Amino acid sequence: MAAQMPEPARSRDLEAIEADAFFFTVFEHLGYDFRHYSDASRNRRLAAFVGRHKFASISEAQGRVLRDPVLLADLLSTMTVNVTEMFRDPLVFAKIRSEILPRLATYPRIRVWIAGCATGEEAYSVAILLDEAGLLERTTIYATDIDNESLRAATSAIYPADAMVRATRNYQASGGQRPFSQWYIAKYDRCILSPDLRSRIEFFSHNLATDSAFGEFNLIMCRNVFIYFEQMLQHRVEEIFSESLAPFGNLAIGPRESLTEAGKRLFAPVDRRLGLFVKSQHGRG
Repeated sequence: MAAQMPEPARSRDLEAIEADAFFFTVFEHLGYDFRHYSDASRNRRLAAFVGRHKFASISEAQGRVLRDPVLLADLLSTMTVNVTEMFRDPLVFAKIRSEILPRLATYPRIRVWIAGCATGEEAYSVAILLDEAGLLERTTIYATDIDNESLRAATSAIYPADAMVRATRNYQASGGQRPFSQWYIAKYDRCILSPDLRSRIEFFSHNLATDSAFGEFNLIMCRNVFIYFEQMLQHRVEEIFSESLAPFGNLAIGPRESLTEAGKRLFAPVDRRLGLFVKSQHGRG
């Protein structure tokens, strides 16, 4: 007689099956594709969503999300990565300032894509770097995410005052020399970023899992996003980035992330430790 599976293991297997069914249904009916996100991270976030709304099961959550746009918006906010701050990883921005900006300065028009921009801090950080170098007026920054709530926050360009304290510290650590306060106005416990920065950034929805390339760019930044993807989805996105980059264009990923083996044929390292690469001239992997 075959031994029965212990109850906790059977429960985990059932939850994994329900989670797979949930994400397949969300993709089929709503077009949001989380099927190839890392199982551990994806399912943990789904469990948090189910618990927060006190659903009896993942199956109940599935039916409610399909019918309720407010719940869908909260699901997207739960599933996407919104942990960010201005000039996060200052050494990365120092390297961009010293090695990538001089190359960008040789182009008459500069196009930057911030993929997975969350609430916009990284897009504004890049805008400040470009402004500091006298390049912002000839630059357009395209900042994309799938979470509309995050995009609304990014578009507002309003952040808590304590976030500006951290931003100032990070900016200075990245080698910034100007008074950081020149890029925002403080009002009570909020800070409003300069309209000059905001005017150079286009925020809009784009899904890395399902959408295609939409232009040619000199710099693409997609930091701390790949860690949530399975390898197949990550390589799909690497190919989109390779297709989207101009010759000798640069890609920035998270310092703790790495390219897939196939992705290493698409990009050559500028500084692998900091997650900075240049488009390979040897073609697709």
